[in-house]
Amino acid sequence: MKTRIGVFFGGRSTEHEISVISASQAMHAINREKYEVIPVYITKQGRWYTGEALLDVANYRNLPELLKKCTEVYMRPTYGDYNLYGAKKPLLGGNPVIAHLDVVIPVLHGSNGEDGIFEGVLDTIGIPYAGCNVLASANGMDKITMKMILGACGVPVVPYVWFTDKQWFAQRDALIEEIEKKIGYPVIVKPANLGSSVGIGRAADRQQLIAKVDEAEKYS
Repeated sequence: MKTRIGVFFGGRSTEHEISVISASQAMHAINREKYEVIPVYITKQGRWYTGEALLDVANYRNLPELLKKCTEVYMRPTYGDYNLYGAKKPLLGGNPVIAHLDVVIPVLHGSNGEDGIFEGVLDTIGIPYAGCNVLASANGMDKITMKMILGACGVPVVPYVWFTDKQWFAQRDALIEEIEKKIGYPVIVKPANLGSSVGIGRAADRQQLIAKVDEAEKYS
């Protein structure tokens, strides 16, 4: 019997579309002679779907039509239950088992997927999965805590300044002066807890710095 791999992708993240592309590439790279691939697409609203139509990336151009061809599913937060259940109950009986998973490959980018949240769900169920655990995912995703950990362990990191959105609005001038003194231009501005593809900008002067931080704080 083939090992059944649940590939989870999409998700409630600004990097949703990037996740779809990554998952498509990953699923097509899996050896189908050894493994059965079960795609699980998570919408931007957090609903789960599975179905063969999810394997063709061209289908995502018309998402409403794509989801009509798929089955909405969920997993129970019960340890040892690796089943995907149908979200719609039949007239008689309980929720049907749509598929059984043996292992999960998360291909979720950004928040609510790559930051330890989804890994916590999988740990609650107890199903094996690829990638980092909750703690490593959370710290690896957060650029602030990661730099702190590396620095505490004696690993060199480039100079940086971090602050919250509330601090930016209340202490903007002081923070700008700290950035200019500690780093100088040009600087790279990043949301603290996203990947490296959304909300990132390069600032060559004070005016650009303000604009890039205002943009980045929308995502973090």
